[in-house]
Amino acid sequence: MAHGTNAEMMKTNNKKLILNLIRQDNYSRVDLAREMKLTKATLSILTEEMLREGLIFEEAAGEDYSGVGRRPIYIRLREKARYVIGIGLTRSGYHTGLFDLGGNAVRIERHKYCSDNADDNIKAMAEIVERYKKIVPLEALPGIGVAVPGPLDYKTGTILNPPNFEVWHNCELSKKLSALCGLPVRLENIANAMAVAEQYFGCCRREKDFAYVAVDEGIGSGIVTNGRIYRSQRGYGNELGHISIDINGKECSCGNHGCLERYAAIPEILKGTGYESWKAVLDDNNESIIRKEAEYLSCGIVSLLNLFDLGTIVLGGSISEGGGKIAEIIAKTVNGRAISRHAVRVVMSEAGHERALAAASIALSEFFF
Repeated sequence: MAHGTNAEMMKTNNKKLILNLIRQDNYSRVDLAREMKLTKATLSILTEEMLREGLIFEEAAGEDYSGVGRRPIYIRLREKARYVIGIGLTRSGYHTGLFDLGGNAVRIERHKYCSDNADDNIKAMAEIVERYKKIVPLEALPGIGVAVPGPLDYKTGTILNPPNFEVWHNCELSKKLSALCGLPVRLENIANAMAVAEQYFGCCRREKDFAYVAVDEGIGSGIVTNGRIYRSQRGYGNELGHISIDINGKECSCGNHGCLERYAAIPEILKGTGYESWKAVLDDNNESIIRKEAEYLSCGIVSLLNLFDLGTIVLGGSISEGGGKIAEIIAKTVNGRAISRHAVRVVMSEAGHERALAAASIALSEFFF
């Protein structure tokens, strides 16, 4: 049950809660007041302000409404009221996109880095932002979300020292990009950003406790607890790929031994197999490799479940290509090993691989949370 408050100081939070609820389901004013535990008068004040701001509109239920009495008037999210820009960095290039509040793409583009200098690439990104700013009203464009490989300092918007990402090490990306384009910039770890995208537009729209596990060149995780991204005091952590599954195992670049990603990252699982991609493994239906990957991932996921007692694990990245066979194997394994007695869902990502959308979700989170 969602909880609101009548206090004036919490008006903004209550508006965000309204937006978050109506993007998920049908709510009338009466429904919202009941769900948020607000008086009808307080709810009416909030919705009238949001109507004037253009964030919502009212619409009668359709003719297929099956309830009793008059058809209710629902509060709807006006998706075209605001837009956000998303920029997702990879090791080989970056994706950019312009999206509305519903996650609908106005533009999506992919770019190669223009040089080996971070500042040059930030200038190129700023030029793309300027192009996007001409597409929609500037007052309807509140900010930019940028998703990058971690680790990073999300509070200062600084990329720290991600492996194989040396050009961007210690780059104050948020500060520099914001200065060039005149918009607020929020920086986030790509796994966290993908988790938020899954929460908004994927298979976890009604979930409050889940983890997004990305398996590509490495293994990352975004953990959502009580509806919000889990963060440690300093904003680090969530490094599922560096959970040891063998204390006497392979040495990792992080200094540990037996790290999960030294076994289950895509390049590692493909070593010596003759396959060049995970999709090729699936196309060939190589059950031996699929089961080996599932066993490795299950070891790390069981530890994750024992720590956080999550209800759902979402598999994303390259591992999610080609169907859910590996998800079925992992679900059976982890439900037999995890301490929790409730059934844990293991599913493939529905938000896809779109890094620009994931990055934009970080900017969108300002509206919903």
